[in-house]
Amino acid sequence: EVYDVKNADYIPDSNQLLKAIFDIDRKVEDKSKPNPIITSLHRYYNMHVRRGVPVENIQLAFVVHGASTQHVLSNAAFRKRHGFDNPNLPYIKALKEQGVQMYICGQSANYAGINKSELASEVDLALSAMTVLTTLQMDGYAMIRF
Repeated sequence: EVYDVKNADYIPDSNQLLKAIFDIDRKVEDKSKPNPIITSLHRYYNMHVRRGVPVENIQLAFVVHGASTQHVLSNAAFRKRHGFDNPNLPYIKALKEQGVQMYICGQSANYAGINKSELASEVDLALSAMTVLTTLQMDGYAMIRF
């Protein structure tokens, strides 16, 4: 959901390139609900497009680690662990269609016993979240962490 903010004093320059990496490690107690940070990427994308930023001027990425590693599992792997489908997959699939880069920390995945074959096909396995965060920030991505 995106709200139309009337008379905002600060709005994006529609010509500016918006590059952001979302750092996601939030624990979600109710595993049947999507990760709110993953859904926030949709809000970021939608509110800027609605405000006139061309889609080609929005470059987004996220990296999950720690408590959020389970949120990027395939349905089969998630179902095996939790007994129901992964509620994050519709959001992940839509984000991929918007060109969002998605990564899981390899260090966290190994710690949690997650194999690459268990990941949603849209998500890439990285050496570490720290690697993704540092390299994308050096490429001009601003880090967003809630």
